Amino acid sequence: MSERTHEHAPTIQDAESAKPRRSVAPRTIRGRVVAGLLLLIPIMVTAVIVRYIYGIALSAGARLLNISTAALNWAFDLKLADRRFDPNNATWYESLIAVVMTLVVLYVLGWLGTNAVGKRVIEFFEGLVERIPMVETLYVAVKRIVQALSGANKPGGEDQTVVLIDFPTDTMKALAFMTNVITDKNTGQRYATVFVPTTPNPTSGYMELVPIERITMTDLTMEAALSMVLSGGASAPSNISLVRGLPSRPNTVLTPPILRTK
Repeated sequence: MSERTHEHAPTIQDAESAKPRRSVAPRTIRGRVVAGLLLLIPIMVTAVIVRYIYGIALSAGARLLNISTAALNWAFDLKLADRRFDPNNATWYESLIAVVMTLVVLYVLGWLGTNAVGKRVIEFFEGLVERIPMVETLYVAVKRIVQALSGANKPGGEDQTVVLIDFPTDTMKALAFMTNVITDKNTGQRYATVFVPTTPNPTSGYMELVPIERITMTDLTMEAALSMVLSGGASAPSNISLVRGLPSRPNTVLTPPILRTK
């Protein structure tokens, strides 16, 4: 009795895999030039931003170095070199010292802001600044915007500040940062104040008042949301969790503490 060989019947997937694959690589000179440009753009933009930040750190460090030298000469009569530090004509080690000094000062400020004594010192100086007319309004506004965008001073376990709203039409959604919750004392209607950033510059945008029930909560972090804005949505995660309206739990405090005033 002869054995029958059962051959595998060809499927659609087999037929598709048998087709010659077309290369997605650009073949024309123009296509390769564009491909090379697309590879260079992220590197160039990153280099420009890093150079800009380095320039700010170097300039701030130069002033700190000059002030420190003058203070040491005056306090201890050390008679150090009177030559002022010039970032444009500095050697590499002088530039390195200036940048390191800037980082050290930022570290110290961050350390002061996280302990009780440092917080009192910072609050004292903030109180002096807030007593200056016009400066107080600008300082408080900028401080609140920075805190809202960075997610600083959030309550424990509460990180739901990235939301979606119906903007600019009811059939479209826009990414926004919820910054506060206000209540109409006549009707009791609660509204969320949200900031809708623009792409690719998140420092500009729109401030909207949205009814609480029309807010869509997300599980996005501040870092992920800012990355989405900066990249025009290219870095958006594949899946997110959306919940219409704010959580209806008893004893839920809706006003973000980052915006509370004394």
